[in-house]
Amino acid sequence: PLVEHPTFATFDDQGKLYVCNNAGVNLSAADLEAQLPNSINLLEDIDGDGKFDKSTVFADKMTFPMGGVWHDGSLYVASPPNIWRLTDTSGDGIADKRDIIVDRFGFTGNAASIHGCFLGPDGRLYWCDGYHGHEFKNKDGNVIISRKGSYIFSSTIAGTDVRRHSGGGMDNPVEVDFTSAGEVLGTVNIFYTRPRVDCLVHWLHGGAYPHREQVLTELQTTGPVLGPIHRFGHVAISGTLRYRSGALNQQWRDNMFATFFNSGKVVRVELERSGATYSAVQREFISSENREFHPTDLVEDADGSLLVVDTGGWFYRGCPTSQFARPDVLGAIYRVRRDGMTTQIDPRGNRLDWPAQTPAQLAQLLGDPRYAVRQRAIFESAARGQSAITTLRQTIERSDILNRQGAIWALTSIVGKAIVAEEQSNQTNQNTSTGQLAAQEAIRIALGDRNPLVQQIAVRSFSTYPDPLAKPQLIHLLKSEHPEIRREAATALGRLGDPTAIEHLLAALANPTDIDRTEDHAIIFALIEIDNVPVTRQGLVSDDPDGQRGALLALDQMTQAAGGNLTAEDVLRLVVSKNTRTQLAAAHVFSQHADWAGHSVEVIGPLLEATDTAASREIVRQLITNSLGQDETAWLVGRLLSNSQTPTEIKELLLAAITAGNALTLHASWTEPLEKRLASDEQAIVDQTLAALAAIKTDHFDARLQQLGDDTARPMLQRIAALEVANGQRGRITDDSLELLLQLVSNGSGTGLGAAQRIGSTSLTTAQLKRIVTVFPRARAAHLTELIRPYERSSDPEIAKLFVNSIATAQNVTGVPPFLFGNIIKRFPQDLLPAANEVLGRIRIAEQDKLASLDKLLPLVGTGDISRGENIFFAEKSKCAACHRVGERGSRIGPDLTTIGANRAGHDLLESIVLPSSTIVRDFEPYNIVTNDGRVLAGLIVRQTADSVTIQQQTGDPITLPRKDIDEMVAGTVSIMPNGLDKALTESELADVIAYLLSLRKLSNNEAAAQ
Repeated sequence: PLVEHPTFATFDDQGKLYVCNNAGVNLSAADLEAQLPNSINLLEDIDGDGKFDKSTVFADKMTFPMGGVWHDGSLYVASPPNIWRLTDTSGDGIADKRDIIVDRFGFTGNAASIHGCFLGPDGRLYWCDGYHGHEFKNKDGNVIISRKGSYIFSSTIAGTDVRRHSGGGMDNPVEVDFTSAGEVLGTVNIFYTRPRVDCLVHWLHGGAYPHREQVLTELQTTGPVLGPIHRFGHVAISGTLRYRSGALNQQWRDNMFATFFNSGKVVRVELERSGATYSAVQREFISSENREFHPTDLVEDADGSLLVVDTGGWFYRGCPTSQFARPDVLGAIYRVRRDGMTTQIDPRGNRLDWPAQTPAQLAQLLGDPRYAVRQRAIFESAARGQSAITTLRQTIERSDILNRQGAIWALTSIVGKAIVAEEQSNQTNQNTSTGQLAAQEAIRIALGDRNPLVQQIAVRSFSTYPDPLAKPQLIHLLKSEHPEIRREAATALGRLGDPTAIEHLLAALANPTDIDRTEDHAIIFALIEIDNVPVTRQGLVSDDPDGQRGALLALDQMTQAAGGNLTAEDVLRLVVSKNTRTQLAAAHVFSQHADWAGHSVEVIGPLLEATDTAASREIVRQLITNSLGQDETAWLVGRLLSNSQTPTEIKELLLAAITAGNALTLHASWTEPLEKRLASDEQAIVDQTLAALAAIKTDHFDARLQQLGDDTARPMLQRIAALEVANGQRGRITDDSLELLLQLVSNGSGTGLGAAQRIGSTSLTTAQLKRIVTVFPRARAAHLTELIRPYERSSDPEIAKLFVNSIATAQNVTGVPPFLFGNIIKRFPQDLLPAANEVLGRIRIAEQDKLASLDKLLPLVGTGDISRGENIFFAEKSKCAACHRVGERGSRIGPDLTTIGANRAGHDLLESIVLPSSTIVRDFEPYNIVTNDGRVLAGLIVRQTADSVTIQQQTGDPITLPRKDIDEMVAGTVSIMPNGLDKALTESELADVIAYLLSLRKLSNNEAAAQ
């Protein structure tokens, strides 16, 4: 074959196709850099029949190239850890010149790293960077910036003037393309989590996006994180493009197309203006029932046909459909044409003598019906530089719309080239070049164009390369009837940095009913970029609450003076605002200032009256937790807990705030309400109260706690919790409690797994470790997996010997994940390793048997009954709903399965049940956290901030840990989904469950509305 495992592709201006070709290997970053196994192939269609006939290795010995764009004789490629310029100087089809133009970016080998490059209509290179960080150095080798988040970058063609366009905590932005107005739209994996959602996003200048909260400290935020245009669901989104020609269907022009790696689909996305951004409707374009069809990229050829790149079955690193590579299943590149599609004559304009074209002839070609010719005419005009400016200006003044649009983009590129030329000649301190001034003067004419798209492109040009002389017109455009123009004008004013624009930006916030979140962001970020504290502070005392909010958020993020010299009094005035958005913004800013804690009660009171959103409740909880040491806050909590009129949800919030504390002093006002709650007949109220008491250092309730512990009518786990609170040692258990927990583990009750988890996450004494091994022989596989975790931390030879002797007799030891068992025994004395490895060998053989059983069980797929499968899924026997949610039923511990049938094949679902640790879904990777007091918690990270980590174990509620209390946090390889479900169910029941899961394809109307 010409290529074996193609991933991404791009055309040059002659119609040759450059294809990133993977060797079919899944390697770590270190191995990729050592082996350099991958390549870029150059494919040629010699006879012009639409099929490629010749393949040349254009660039060998690459790490993991993921995309590329051809420009001016070179291929620009993202291959981690660098952005490369690859050039064939001899014409033999081989890149003999390789230049690193931007470095360095982090990567692990799982493809969630840099993708691109993409050529913007402004003449700049763009690329995407996944969640592995970047580190830039100056010419002296000193690190000038280092960040961890995911970003969209741009630079000049030379790799200079590197800019972070937008960023966030999303996992893997894959590709971007540009609207006709130059807006940046792109696909991203794991934009949201719990449930996982892959999205199409409008990447705004300076935008901050979900989902890892700790990354927000790297960004200048303008309020809540920005959202997507469209949610695809859990599909493993990959390549995307804007369809330009309309040859397949004229109504599809400017639609987006995107590939779904998981489900083997290509979809078409119709865009429609919605405020200052877009809304979208998804249509299916291509689908395949072959589970090894994995489309990764799309390329529009000059004739309007679409190339679909299918990478085949080799990839699995971080892939949710399988952890087993199939490099024998080769990929392919398909061409999609419309039946009876008209063949264009010279669709690329290769018959034109481009060097001989005059500026006037090029200006005519800017309106050519062939999109590839228009594109080339833009860059050819830009290449002429100053000699083309007069013609391009005349084009803007009196030509057709397409020509006017192309003229602005060509002039924008001329400005960029002039700036680069100044940099390269070390003339950056001199006056702006004549060419740049003339080009921007011509673009300013378009700011008054009668066509809104032409206007918007002109404003976008000034967002890219600011022009002080455009300021009056940009201020005027803040009042445009078109939200997208207002948004872009705000961005351009921010980039300009002129403080005289501040009053106009603040005034633009004054009519919030007409302003969506994207326009709101652009205005506030412009204030941040202008970075003038004295003028912006005037907005705090304006009569408009949205102007106050914008000024507050901007000041808080400014760099001119830390936090804009905000004081607690500035913020407290806005906390009592009757404007909910302003009040919430003020509370958020206040919560970021620990030095204002003495004023907390002044903030908490008003907010408790307005806790109508999850965001406000979380802010209040944090404020209360952080200020419980303040007497005023403690009294407020006590009064509200004691008041019978206080709503239940407020009391629960107060208790959650106490629970998040550590070694708190019991306040006098808390005693009576906590005693009443302990005496409640409602189990949930008692459980909440026990959790809160565990955070308080007191023996006042010990008698009542002992009564609860002795009450045989109560649930066993609640009794144990009461005894442990009385014990007063968080993270440890008494011998009596251990015996009760072991009873639950041994008697087969429904709470046995929770009991085993409690034991496994506790810091145990030597005597307790000796006691626990005695229950190994008859413990269930899921229980055993939890019970053995504490032994990973023991270095006692006697304990190790007892462990090995007991585990060797365990009936269900083969259900223990091999990775976990291997990590435990690797520290054991050498003389114990033969016996320990014999057990490990049995576990691995069982894993291989399971792998072999997949083929045996595969015929079950398609034979099950959906109705029976639903009953089994929600039954106690399977325990599926204990971790997974479908619609409004079940728990959110593991991945949401509401639409799982739309993106996972039956074989994949079967594999995830039989071998759960080999099919871990991205962003549901398990972690092991060791606390300073010796506890080990194994589970999923559901939330991270700069100060805390929240982990969800296999059972129970999420646990939030301050980072200062964490000794170690390590990614694990063992899924929290228990082994052995295939043994707990009959083959018929297994078939029924898979049938039910495959039937789950769409959200209900209520669920869709909630999202």
